[in-house]
This record gives sequence, structure tokens and C-alpha cells, in this order.
Amino acid sequence: MYLQHLQGVRSLCAAWVLCGRFLPDEHAGIWNVGLQRASCGVDIFIVLSGFVSQWNAPHEVREACSFYLRRAVRLLPAFWLAMAWSLVLKPEAPSPRCVVLLQWSKEEAMNCPNGATATVAMLLPCWLIYPWMSSPLCKLGAKQSFVAAVVCWFLVAGLATADDRHAWLQLDGLVSTTVGFGLGVAAARVAQEAFPDGAETDPLAAKSISWIWGALADLVAATAAVLVAFVRDSSRQIKTEARTDSESFPLRCISLFAALYFLFSSAGRRGQGVVQAVLSHTSLASLGKYTLYVYLFQEPLFRSIDLVVPLQHSAEGFVFFVLLLWLIAGLYAEHVELWLLQMVYMHEIPESRDEFS
Repeated sequence: MYLQHLQGVRSLCAAWVLCGRFLPDEHAGIWNVGLQRASCGVDIFIVLSGFVSQWNAPHEVREACSFYLRRAVRLLPAFWLAMAWSLVLKPEAPSPRCVVLLQWSKEEAMNCPNGATATVAMLLPCWLIYPWMSSPLCKLGAKQSFVAAVVCWFLVAGLATADDRHAWLQLDGLVSTTVGFGLGVAAARVAQEAFPDGAETDPLAAKSISWIWGALADLVAATAAVLVAFVRDSSRQIKTEARTDSESFPLRCISLFAALYFLFSSAGRRGQGVVQAVLSHTSLASLGKYTLYVYLFQEPLFRSIDLVVPLQHSAEGFVFFVLLLWLIAGLYAEHVELWLLQMVYMHEIPESRDEFS
């Protein structure tokens, strides 16, 4: 089942990251605190990736192969195009690991020609392993899976906050990404079992339950917003989509709140939450389909424009950059990606095309 409000979440996360990385501080105004915490937007995107992967989980080997093929067709050409674009602007020999998306530490990923691919690179192991793990995971109860995922998340977040100099945290990005992805997977399983497809329910009772789910989702979203806006963070603020090692524990909780929001807003299949209604609006959901390419093309496009017109202190230049970036991402998705998918699938486009996680 297609959940339109998740596309709205993608749009907001992408805009959050763009503002955090490129909007000049002097023009941020009252939003400056939130923009300094743009890594929270990346955390939400990671959890969302796990949630959507489980929601559309392949159940057979043939489906898993199609899953891999579709991901490769959509991701790799755009990734290599963005890398070539970056190399034109800053000629340097890229690491072989950068070329094949195997940079799994934050430092290595950010040193690649297109550092904006860091999160995508750290999600790659999750995407590769998940199709083969989805069936075995189904043998474990949904609630037990969610409890186990939350416990793992608390362990990783607690260790990362308490000892940011520990050797294992050199792979903090990969470990945190895997745990966040697992949170999303577990939340989706609980949401799917709450209202199984085809379940017969009384219409009045179903409407009441959907309102309860919606209210819980709104409460979680409001709590997350308060955390981002008012909780102090002792970490160094760096304009990058990769989190800092010393990010405070309350801000790391954004991943957990994201998982709970996706669970509550999707469990009823007809959620009535205010936040969900806003996120489901066509203006947001339609932009969410292009966020993969927004992430991939953001850095080379910014560098290209900055060569002609300096953007470091220009609010007008930033607005132009964002509009042009989404336009390029949309044109690529609607024409180049569509053409590639038609070539591979012989004009039969997969139904899940708009649900790339």
C-alpha cells in the first residue's frame, strides 16, 4: 500500500539537509538552531528507508533479484554522473572505494569527490542484505522485533554518546545507519500487523482507531520538534550531512521518534493526524519522489553555481540553487530514470517506482 505522507517526510528531510548545509547563517534567523542540526534530517531519512523497505519487502528470490536490479538502475547511473560532475569541478583521482560506494566510514565518505553521497553509501549494506533477511525476520514476532531493535538502538546511541573516542566509533556512521534502518524495518512490521490487509473491521470502530493512531503520531512529531528546537547540543556544529561523533543523546533520539511516528501514522492505513494530513499534501508528496537525486546532485550543482556567482552569503542565490536543484532532480527522474527503467524492463515499469526508499 502506498503511503503518501512518507513522500512528504522525504521532502522535508531533503529541504532540512539543504538548508543546514548551504543556507548562510546570517539569513537563517529563528531557524538557525534547527538548521545546525540538519543531521537529524538524515537520521529520519535512514529510518524511513528501513520502514519503506519492509513495507514493500520482497518475499521470493525472483522478487529480490528484481529489487536489486531496480535499485542499481536508479542509483548507480545518477551516482556516477554526480561523481563525474564533481571531478570536472575538482579534478582529483577518486578512491576505488568511492567509485563503487564502499566508503563505510564517515571520514572516508566525506573525502570522496561528492561527499553528499555519504549517507547513501552507508545505506548500501542495508539494501544489499535486507532482501535476503526479510523472510527469516518474519519468523520473529513483530513486537519482539521492535523491542530488539529499540534495545540495539539504545546500546549504540548510549555508547556513542558516552565514549566518542572509542575505536569502534570510526565506523559509527555505518553502525548507526544499520541500527536506524533496523528500527524502521521493525516499526513497519508492527504497523503492518496492526491492520492486516483485508481485515474486516467495523467502519465506526476503524474511524475511531485511526483517530487514536493519528493523535499518537501528532504527539510524537510535536515531541521531536521540541527536542530539535530546545534541547542543547554540546557537539561541534559542522555544516555537513554526517553527524558529529559527540552528538548529544536527546538529539540521537530523533531516530527513535521517527520510527514511532512512522508506526503510528501508518498503522491505521487511514490515519487522521494533522501532521500526516500536511505531509500528504500533493505539493510536498510530489517533491518527495525526487529526493534521491536531490541528495546526489546537491554538492556538484552548488559548486557549479558558486564558480559563477558566489553563494556563501547570498539568500537569493540559495533560493535559486534549491529551485534549480529540484528541477534538475525532477527532470532526471521523469526522463533519464524513466528511460533507463524502460530499457531494463522492456517498457514495463515496476509499480513501486515512486516508493524508492
